[in-house]
Amino acid sequence: MKIPSADQFWQFSSQHYGRPGVAQACLQLQDEYGANVNLLLLLVMLEAQGMTAEPERFRTVLANQLDLFEQWRVLRRQLKPKLDNDDYLALLQHELMLERWQQQELLQQLTHTPPTQGYGGLFSYLTQLQVTDPPLWQLKLAS
Repeated sequence: MKIPSADQFWQFSSQHYGRPGVAQACLQLQDEYGANVNLLLLLVMLEAQGMTAEPERFRTVLANQLDLFEQWRVLRRQLKPKLDNDDYLALLQHELMLERWQQQELLQQLTHTPPTQGYGGLFSYLTQLQVTDPPLWQLKLAS
């Protein structure tokens, strides 16, 4: 199975995240269950291609980056009311650069253990997060 390029993953993520309800579902899973949005999008993309990856393989990469992303989001939210629109947009742009870097790290992890044909990675991740009604969330994410 061919691993998507960083550009393919970024383009898929941008388009898919913009679909009705997907961003809201991703952010709700992030805020309520601690889901990683980039991993959600990667698993959705793989399943759209008939491939799957065990989400457990990404745990170390995500754990190593968790503090950085959480601290950045807290800072951005704290600064939002104090900044003009241009400065706030600059913060958001930097956050997008961090997201893109994380996506590259996730893809690098896939090179060590390539995805396999099949489905189930997204369901497995949602179950690990102890999400209520994983099939419903799969539908929301696949919109």
